[in-house]
Amino acid sequence: MGHSLQNHQEKPRKDKSRLKRGRKELRDVRKRRYEQTNDEEELEDQQKQDSEEEEDELVEEPAEIGAYNALVTLLKSDHPEPVKKKIKKKVAEEAKQPEVDEELPEEVGDDEDEEELDQQEAEQDNEDVHNKFDAFNRHFNDEDLIEELVDKHQKEKSRTKLANKKQFGNVTQLNYSFREASEQSPKGFAKKLKYHNVKQKIQTELLNKEPNEVGQALIDSLLTYQNVNCQLHGMVDDIKSKYQDYYLLHCLNHIYKTRDRVLNNNEKRVQAQKQIEEGVMNPEDEPEFRDQGYTRPKVLILLPTRNFAWEVVNKLIDLSSPDSVEYKSRFKDQYYDDFDVNDLNPKKPAEFKEFFKGNSNDYFCMGIKFTRKTMKLFSKYDQSDVIIASPLGLKMTLEKTEASFLSSIEITILDKAEGLLMQNWDHVSEILSQHLNAPPKNFDNLKVDFSRIRMWAINDHYKYVAQMIGFSKYNFPELNNVTLSNPKISANLQSGTAVFKSVCNDADSELTHLKHQLTRTGILNNNTRLKQIFMRFDADSLVTEPEKRFTFFKNVLLPQIQHKLSYDEGTLIYFPSYIDYLRVKNYLENDTSVSAVAIDEYSSQASLTRSRAMFAKGHSSAKILLYTERLHFYKRYDIRGVRNVMFYGIPSDPSFYSEVLKFIVDNKIRADMANRKSDESSDLIDLNLCMVRVLFSKLDMMKLEKIVGLKNAKALSLGDSEMNEFH
Repeated sequence: MGHSLQNHQEKPRKDKSRLKRGRKELRDVRKRRYEQTNDEEELEDQQKQDSEEEEDELVEEPAEIGAYNALVTLLKSDHPEPVKKKIKKKVAEEAKQPEVDEELPEEVGDDEDEEELDQQEAEQDNEDVHNKFDAFNRHFNDEDLIEELVDKHQKEKSRTKLANKKQFGNVTQLNYSFREASEQSPKGFAKKLKYHNVKQKIQTELLNKEPNEVGQALIDSLLTYQNVNCQLHGMVDDIKSKYQDYYLLHCLNHIYKTRDRVLNNNEKRVQAQKQIEEGVMNPEDEPEFRDQGYTRPKVLILLPTRNFAWEVVNKLIDLSSPDSVEYKSRFKDQYYDDFDVNDLNPKKPAEFKEFFKGNSNDYFCMGIKFTRKTMKLFSKYDQSDVIIASPLGLKMTLEKTEASFLSSIEITILDKAEGLLMQNWDHVSEILSQHLNAPPKNFDNLKVDFSRIRMWAINDHYKYVAQMIGFSKYNFPELNNVTLSNPKISANLQSGTAVFKSVCNDADSELTHLKHQLTRTGILNNNTRLKQIFMRFDADSLVTEPEKRFTFFKNVLLPQIQHKLSYDEGTLIYFPSYIDYLRVKNYLENDTSVSAVAIDEYSSQASLTRSRAMFAKGHSSAKILLYTERLHFYKRYDIRGVRNVMFYGIPSDPSFYSEVLKFIVDNKIRADMANRKSDESSDLIDLNLCMVRVLFSKLDMMKLEKIVGLKNAKALSLGDSEMNEFH
């Protein structure tokens, strides 16, 4: 179909011919329509609050439970009396808010049609059309090149390859591509911005940001429409504080260029039709203007919480500097909150306070529309330029309607992706695989002229053209999968992928930082060490890895827990995977005589409190505590009574490794203080006798690097020894 349509494109069309062609294209696209087969249950409206005196009970809450509700549970459990009143007030305020923002009616008239370019903007766009170095033009409007790359890719089943590697201090940029690199852009940041023909206003804003060397490389990758996977762990604060400005300016540049092109072509088409009416132009000579997709939204930004959306939208307002912002007060009412975790529990880690500050509700979806002078918040989704949402909010919005506002997304951004992972990555996967750039379900409801839709869009080639961007504290396989030229989501045949990551030297590793911290405080010395033994098991594929990990746990680690512990109580087993946690939990309950209790993100408040108390007291039925990573993310409990730690897998977040091991250290400090007061020594804890074991395979290299450093990670993964000790 693509070939025949392309031949048609080369010739001017009459109006009737265009109409027939549009109908044919409509029929062909309908044949390729995505099937929607995956239905999930709707969210429940309430979370049960269990009394401390109630009988221990596990409550299976929905997986979609919000980050805010988890935070409420945390604060309530750590500060029962004072927190209860404040949280109740906050919950009441949240109850007044709609779960997913209702769309406000648009103003009368179509702003897109009402807008006109001034003469300078029109002249600039006319120049841009013929600018072969214009990054926007090259990536989206070179139909011949796109068709050529797609045909070659489909015939050869080509894969992305590492094209080059750049080093900026401790930051590495890895560029992957499907094809040979094109001509090099000029050196110098300002020259590159001009070379890529970035909008002058955007150029000025970017130059004012004074980006460092890494920032300049990141901006260049964004503006040239590379897929981007940027891992912020270990990067300097300049990048961490400015990266959102960089991607928002890139989005604005894309939106402005798209708007100017569409409006300029609108005017050209009016002039052409006028010439036809006057007999100056033959109808068959009327030019075609293919400059858009099925629907208006071009940018999708996924964020974990409303507070992060509040911050991003305010940055967008500052960077775009509109004359007016509509519904700004409503936006503040629904997205802003002055809630500060530090006011209630100052001992929580800084990253926890940052993630859960303000309005941490994870249920929202909002459209944003730009006109020449106005920025409209809460615009109708199909009339928006940008969709900002949480995965849960967007998923529920899509389920409630047959809307097609994601059918023409050209830039997708996953920001704070580590938070999206902890919430529920299945929502992200469903959105990207089933809804993103799927052809509309109902073409009859579309207000679109098929003669204006780009050919590669009609041919369902968004997955070969669209840009996928991910920002996360750390890398993880799911993020790698969607950004590293995924052929089903965003192969990005033209520009490929840029990966930005800090090199974690041994001195910068989490293990080294922990050792230095404990040494400075006098906890560790030449005579006192906290031995950590990393135990490798063989695994060659992700398919067999879970089974081999479980087998290793049963045959090797569990016997050590049962027979070789110096302290036979106070053993915490940490699980990064909830599935692994359930498997081990069921095994211990049904096939062994091991005394264990288990707490996870779905446990009731009564169960959480009771299990923690039993474990802290060394109860005979609670010598082992099973503990999930997701529960730790949401609550950052201070688990008392820990003497031994077994990591069933490497923590996703390297900070969690230190936080969990500090359970042992804090327990020792409490025991020492108690013994000084009571002059007893029966409960003294010797760190030399505490057992720490870490299970890993060579497939964990990505996570292992941040814990022990790159050099050590290679030695652990590829060396002859299957057991290595650190202290």
